[in-house]
Amino acid sequence: MKFSLITILVVALAIGSESVSLVKRDAPAELEKIAKYFQDLVDNLKHVEGPELVNKANAYFEQSRAQFQPMVEKLQEQLKPLSSNIEDHIKPLAASVQAQVAPLASMIQTHVEDVLKFVADKSKAILPPQ
Repeated sequence: MKFSLITILVVALAIGSESVSLVKRDAPAELEKIAKYFQDLVDNLKHVEGPELVNKANAYFEQSRAQFQPMVEKLQEQLKPLSSNIEDHIKPLAASVQAQVAPLASMIQTHVEDVLKFVADKSKAILPPQ
């Protein structure tokens, strides 16, 4: 479970770093610290076995949490404008697509109803009366 949390954190940080580079933010030093953190974590986990692994991992996470919390908060603040900017672009686009698709959906629904009525009428004509 702890490894899945690590994986989720790595993916989230990778997505965040990719998004930050899209808006041309400068965060290479922070990303270097994060990469070093995970490399140190992997190195420490290689040298520990059994129940000691859990204790050392918990201690390492607790020590590192205080160090990375400010960076994570800073990255979140940098990503807020990006997410709101994307949302501002997607909402009108979605409304436009919905307005264009609505008449087509209505037309398709009418055609499907006509086909079903035709099939029902033909099947009634073929089947003997009950």
